Amino acid sequence: MTTCTMLLGLAIAPLGWVLMLAATVTPQWQEFHERPGYPQDVSFSDGLWESCVEVTSIQGKVCQPLPEEMAVSWPILLVRALTVSALLVGFLSYGLANAGVRWWTEHSNNCLEGVSGLLYLLSGLVYLCATSYMAYRIIANITNLQVPEEDKYHLGTCFYLGWSGGAAETFAGVCLATSFQRVNYNCLRNLSLPYDVDY
Repeated sequence: MTTCTMLLGLAIAPLGWVLMLAATVTPQWQEFHERPGYPQDVSFSDGLWESCVEVTSIQGKVCQPLPEEMAVSWPILLVRALTVSALLVGFLSYGLANAGVRWWTEHSNNCLEGVSGLLYLLSGLVYLCATSYMAYRIIANITNLQVPEEDKYHLGTCFYLGWSGGAAETFAGVCLATSFQRVNYNCLRNLSLPYDVDY
């Protein structure tokens, strides 16, 4: 039987996944508006795969792949791997969750629901770790006195998308993981002795 917590998890999980996907592909992990040495209408932004320059006065934006030295650096490669892995695990989890609900019958597979919940939990936590690590690196760069002012980028919009998406995935995972409690209850309820007992 499908419960409210399972339905809540199934409703929130896709929202979190879409937010994580948007954060991963959007080139706004770090931003710099009114950068010293550049016109005030020019803003810079970097993502995990692209680097963009936007001129607000003419509404023009040009994006290109990250410079080679930045693209092959281990922090970028690590965050790329973590975010893509979290997205793949989240996608797999949604398929498992829908298979576990068994919309076509009255009885759901609580074990499959619980497993999908644990995978969602893993997906959300991995994404939260990836975004938090990247945020730490940007903040450390801002506070480093040896870094020139024109290289001190600020946190971009993608962090807030990523944190929201990761938190939503984690919450959905908790909702679905509660199915394990029903597995134990159903097993005990349906347990029958292999022999008759006479008292």
